Amino acid sequence: MLFTMACSLVSVGALAGFLYVLDDVGLVDRLLYCGLLLGLVYCCLSYQLSRYGAARRAEQHRAFSERDVAHLFEDDAPSVAILIPTYREERRVVIMTMLSAALARYSNRRIVLLVDDPPNDPGSLELTLSAVDDVWEMLNGPMQALRAEAAAWQRRARAGRIDAAAEAGRLKRCYDHAAYCLENLARSLEAEISPAFGHVDRFFIDRIVLDLARRYRGTAERVVASELPVAEIAREYRVLANLFCTDISSFQRKTFENLSHAPNKAMNLNAYIGLMGGSHVVRRSGRHAVLEPARPDAAGAIAIAGADYVLTLDADSVILNDYMLQLVHLLHGRPTLGVAQTPYLTFPKGTSPVERIAGATTDIQYLVHQGATFFDASYWVGANALIRFTALEQIARQQVEGGKTHKVFIQDATVIEDTGSTIDLLQAGWSVHNYFAPMAYSATPADFGALAIQRKRWSNGGLIIFPMLLRQYLGNPGRFRRLPELMLRTNYLLSPIIGNFAVFMLMIWTGSDGRALVWTPLVMVPYFLLYGGDLRRLGYRFRDIFAVCALNLMLLPVSFAGIAASIRQIVTGRKGSFSRTPKVADRTFIPPYCFLFNGFMLLLMLRYVVEGLLSGQYLGAIVPAVNVSLYGYGLHRFIGFRDGFADLTLAVRERLATATQPITAALEAGRQSLGVIGRQPARAIGAAGLFALILLAPLNVAPRLSKDDLIGGAIASQNHGLAHAETVRAHPVARASVTEMDAARTLLTKLLRRPADGP
Repeated sequence: MLFTMACSLVSVGALAGFLYVLDDVGLVDRLLYCGLLLGLVYCCLSYQLSRYGAARRAEQHRAFSERDVAHLFEDDAPSVAILIPTYREERRVVIMTMLSAALARYSNRRIVLLVDDPPNDPGSLELTLSAVDDVWEMLNGPMQALRAEAAAWQRRARAGRIDAAAEAGRLKRCYDHAAYCLENLARSLEAEISPAFGHVDRFFIDRIVLDLARRYRGTAERVVASELPVAEIAREYRVLANLFCTDISSFQRKTFENLSHAPNKAMNLNAYIGLMGGSHVVRRSGRHAVLEPARPDAAGAIAIAGADYVLTLDADSVILNDYMLQLVHLLHGRPTLGVAQTPYLTFPKGTSPVERIAGATTDIQYLVHQGATFFDASYWVGANALIRFTALEQIARQQVEGGKTHKVFIQDATVIEDTGSTIDLLQAGWSVHNYFAPMAYSATPADFGALAIQRKRWSNGGLIIFPMLLRQYLGNPGRFRRLPELMLRTNYLLSPIIGNFAVFMLMIWTGSDGRALVWTPLVMVPYFLLYGGDLRRLGYRFRDIFAVCALNLMLLPVSFAGIAASIRQIVTGRKGSFSRTPKVADRTFIPPYCFLFNGFMLLLMLRYVVEGLLSGQYLGAIVPAVNVSLYGYGLHRFIGFRDGFADLTLAVRERLATATQPITAALEAGRQSLGVIGRQPARAIGAAGLFALILLAPLNVAPRLSKDDLIGGAIASQNHGLAHAETVRAHPVARASVTEMDAARTLLTKLLRRPADGP
């Protein structure tokens, strides 16, 4: 990594010398090119610095042994509340996430599903809540038998009737029974494997369910082969009594009028965290229910237990069996840590090109996050994180929403709430640590439309958080020592604007003078070599770097949209809405601006190539030619020309349907009020207006149904080759359907064809 960093710096110096001797290149062009190139080099050096940190940590990492974590199987182990926020997730997704938490090896834990589905959607609510009941039923039967055996052991121990050999046999049967139940669970899950998510289901079955079954089979053989002392026998029974978690419940904040209803994940978590450790009573206030503090002995009081640690787990993520053992032990031994996590990897063996290549970029980020920890530059990644409850209490603040005051632990100032909360933790003296082992996996969008929603959210917020980072950095000592930390933290926040803007401007600048730009790839060679090598280390192919570059170009307009949302929030002060990434089997609606932007860039690069060839500037045509191949591959492989045109047509039709409804209504009212004399002018004006509308409508092609500013976004499925859209909104908006639009057009045509002196 240090060698590649040195090569990058030498390449920059060589290119600077080359620019200096180009006498016919203007000073403005030189300065522009150098500024853009330095932006790219900064991003590349940040990546290389992170990889250096990851390599150093890989040499030092040692997992905690079973002896180290043995105390976490006791009843007095630190308590963990596992909070799973969910919004209209598929039943299989919710079940998988809850099972991964319930099967994880730990004693003192409970699971709460924070259901955020709208109360006026009983179908969605019933489906989600039934998943909670299903998971409980899967585990309650085996746990009743295991707890009965543990209770029987207690009676035998109190009576002094202990036969070590007989107890070893009983323990073996208990562990064999647990393994048998897990194997039955695996078979039932295999019978319900979804073709669209088969690789996810199979990973869960093998790496979580069957892996645990194999472990318990091994434990069964170990206990019967060893001469366990009484203390070890008692310990094994205590482990069995808490083998699986059956303390599973759900909570719906939207059923209570006095809790926050803000449409984002952060406030869903905040609403429940604010209730932990207290007693509350439900009271009716008119037609609404409110949850008020109460004495523990009050009639109807509901006690919501507190916790030493809070594990937040996204509903599309799973944790491996030793996740809590390793991370709780880490936090328990380092009192200055506020958050411990393991950056998630994508589920392997994705079937679609988008999922596979987008997953590769996600896995690369795993290495980046691990390297950042070496320089104390970690950010809280919200897909999974174990948080010290006292740290949350220290960064809590009051926030007014709709005239009501709410306690906020995880800030929702931006849609990347975990990143902003990292700065709060740093300011309070806490640190964030990435445990160096892959112990969490999360779903990656399988189509470009869903990926666009996710990556737009990721690009939105860095500009807003950056001033907070600067204040925290400048307000604390050791600024020189912390320069690598500042470099990596700044890159994490601003790389969407620095890197993407530099790439875009360099492509546009190609049309002015391509002699210098042709050397740009040489400056990037050390970065590409390291990146390609990392892809191979993660199980991909080196040549996948070409597809990664193509996908990143396809996502340029998405990043710009996220940056624009941040700028809009800075200017107006209005917070953006959290946009959930869809996890559906069907294709998600492709934002028209993505298809139009990338199509325009493909044509522009083709123009540069043709101009270079016709003018004899073959050297300057090389980079545009590479860009043509990347854009052509990306549009074909990741977006799809057919899907892009289908969704663009759908967007235009929706705009026309919405826009023509008031015009046709006005024309009808005008015809009735103008009378015989005014009909001909009204027809002429109406025809001209409609013609102009049809011409100008494609200029604003983003359909109202695709407002992914609202949770859910616009989902479009492919059924028999026809694209149709379904909008997930909190409040439905009336709009003209295609049938109503056709009827309006027919009415207008009849009006235009009717003679001027007709009735």
